[in-house]
Amino acid sequence: MNINATILVQAFNFFIVYWMLRLLLFKPIIAIIDHEKNQENALHNIINQQKKSLEIQEKERQRQWHICQEYFTTHQPPILQQKSSLDEIDQGIEMVKTVSADSILDTISQAKSALEEKIKHVY
Repeated sequence: MNINATILVQAFNFFIVYWMLRLLLFKPIIAIIDHEKNQENALHNIINQQKKSLEIQEKERQRQWHICQEYFTTHQPPILQQKSSLDEIDQGIEMVKTVSADSILDTISQAKSALEEKIKHVY
């Protein structure tokens, strides 16, 4: 095998070009890529912090909502209590509706006669 000077010169030129590319091209590109990775990691960290903050805020909102519900269940306004008495009145009205027409006529005649007697004593 015969190694002449051109192969040695080409190898020397190859190493010089490789060294120049590594120094002038690869190093800045690698620095840019590392910088972008660092920025991406920083953004991911910020996003994770915001998610945690939102979770904490949501838990606090749920806690406040639960406190409000407990407060209003223990301090019900009297209107709700009156509503239950209105329901009882509605049930009474339903009972009145079930009374027959004959019993209503009898009640009216009794009331009429009682009023006539009271009026007779007045004059």
